[in-house]
Amino acid sequence: MSKLSLPSILAATAGYLFTYWNSRINKEREAQIDRINEQLRDLYGPLLACVSATQHAFNAMVRQHTPDGSREDFVQAVNDDPEGIAGKAYRQWIQEVLQPLNVRASEAITQRADLLEAELMEPLLLQLVAHVSAFKVILKRWQQGHVAERSAIPYPDKIVDFAEQEFRKMKTRQALLLGISNGGIRSKL
Repeated sequence: MSKLSLPSILAATAGYLFTYWNSRINKEREAQIDRINEQLRDLYGPLLACVSATQHAFNAMVRQHTPDGSREDFVQAVNDDPEGIAGKAYRQWIQEVLQPLNVRASEAITQRADLLEAELMEPLLLQLVAHVSAFKVILKRWQQGHVAERSAIPYPDKIVDFAEQEFRKMKTRQALLLGISNGGIRSKL
């Protein structure tokens, strides 16, 4: 049996340690990529899509049902005459377009809160969930003929900015972990 020399043992040990640490770093990186992909797919992507679509649909409704496209004028028209054209349009848009989008955004928040980045729940997210929940009662009241009912919990308009910021942050991290530059070209690692 041949004897192993000290330099061979050291080289073998160093090779093993290098392989171990390299493997560990790659597994951690893969886990980070998997988490960011899940965050984008199950929380931040659906949230951004729904709240952006809600904002655009609401703005389209206002433009379509007020002469000057003013949000304030639209709200005033709905409040002044809930049975009028603007009031009827408002209830239909809420029931058919806005509330379904808001429910999907609320579900993404409540079902995948584990994917949030922050330690504490963002107040805008809590307000959206509360708004959606309160609107279930408003919809029932409308069905019962109480068309002047309004929610005491306003829609959090700034949620679109929050969702865009968080989505952008996740996409930047994803690109860095994947080695993709701003131009979409994979960098050499």
